[in-house]
Amino acid sequence: MTKQELKRDITSAVGNSMPTISDIARYMGVGRDTAREIVDGLEYLESGRAKRFWVGDVADRIMSMRRA
Repeated sequence: MTKQELKRDITSAVGNSMPTISDIARYMGVGRDTAREIVDGLEYLESGRAKRFWVGDVADRIMSMRRA
């Protein structure tokens, strides 16, 4: 899967291109603590109580964590 395909997949699964930690956890099938580890250090926008991350940054992080 390429980064572009991953970005499209995340966007279609969560419904927008600025996923929250809960969206990322749901998409990946992991707990919120694991999702927090994935986005640790990424830039975000605060939207009320939620932090919204850029889907491209999230896709980059997921791609860098994968194993061959």
